[in-house]
Amino acid sequence: MRPIPHGGNSAGVRRRLGLGEAPLLDFSTSLNPLGPPPRALAAARDALNGADRYPELGAPRLTERLAERHGVPVDRVIVGAGTTELIGLIAQSLREVLALHALQRGDPMMPVSHLVEPTYGEYRRVSVLNELRTEAWGGHVLGWTQEGFPSNAAGVFWTGHPNNPTGRVWERKALLESIDASLGLLTVVDEAFLPFLPDEEQQSLVSAVPERENLLVLRSLTKIHALPGLRVGYAVASADMVTRLRQYQDPWTITGAAEAAALEALDDREHGDRTVRFVAEEATRVEERLWDIPGLRPAWPERDRPGDAHPLPNFLLVSLIETAWTAPQVHDALALRGILVRECSDFAGLEVGALLTGPDQLVATQGHLRIGLRGRADNDRLLAALRDVLASEPPGASPLT
Repeated sequence: MRPIPHGGNSAGVRRRLGLGEAPLLDFSTSLNPLGPPPRALAAARDALNGADRYPELGAPRLTERLAERHGVPVDRVIVGAGTTELIGLIAQSLREVLALHALQRGDPMMPVSHLVEPTYGEYRRVSVLNELRTEAWGGHVLGWTQEGFPSNAAGVFWTGHPNNPTGRVWERKALLESIDASLGLLTVVDEAFLPFLPDEEQQSLVSAVPERENLLVLRSLTKIHALPGLRVGYAVASADMVTRLRQYQDPWTITGAAEAAALEALDDREHGDRTVRFVAEEATRVEERLWDIPGLRPAWPERDRPGDAHPLPNFLLVSLIETAWTAPQVHDALALRGILVRECSDFAGLEVGALLTGPDQLVATQGHLRIGLRGRADNDRLLAALRDVLASEPPGASPLT
């Protein structure tokens, strides 16, 4: 299977479009718009003095700190080189046991990996690589919350909370009820972007893990602390599942610099609080401005958000509608102006020509863009560029007569 495209590939875009070393303002990744905590960067630099020594296996100091922070036993936590490594380990560790389960059920071709698309492409990729027959369950893209829990399924169910790239958040109570009613299904809840929401503590499922064998929660320290180059994430799961994952994990996947930076970032609560306040205000402002640009439609049911709608994360999904421009064309036009966004044609259901559905809604699109928030001045530059591009004719368009 081919590698999944991801944001942040500025070098590849420069090569393809012949941009040389021209700077690109990167909105294609969804990180902390305030940048990494300075104390975390300083800790990483100091840790490089020990680069001539192997790091401790399993990042024990960070594992203990995370267990303490969440109030769970330390044997319920495993640290990895970003949540992406852990996603791969989950699929690897389940490969044989789910194949055996399918044989025992008398149907070796039964789906054992379940997801609701569009969603993070690595869930499907690792499932295919590990021969986990995959089934996508239906759900509306245009909705205020997530939909589509695979009731009566067996195997593993992957889902974001919030989901990437739609930004949808599950109703916690309803999700837990579905998990408790599906004991033959390991539900993997990816909370990589949840720390950007002001109600994170109320929405997180981490506290529910110790009572359940069929729940695994993924958390990222890359996104909220803007440390993608250091690769740090973790999972909270049953003790048996953590032991299983450790058996498949390579040694020394967490560097000493990454562990030192993560420990310092966890202590910098002020930086996190400022980030949450900024995202809550700026995401709403940018979404409102996007609604005013002809040819664009934020992928939400309607412009006026109900009072009980979940807050926006640090990224926005935008549909191209009623325009001759396609999402790939807009992506390249912005790149030529020094701006990089995430073009979403590789997400199932967000391709050029995709029809978005919701309750009593059907929206024809020319593709989609995901926009990660940056500082206010940068966001205004993007909004102005989007308006200018969509007010012009796309390349190759026939002149009006």
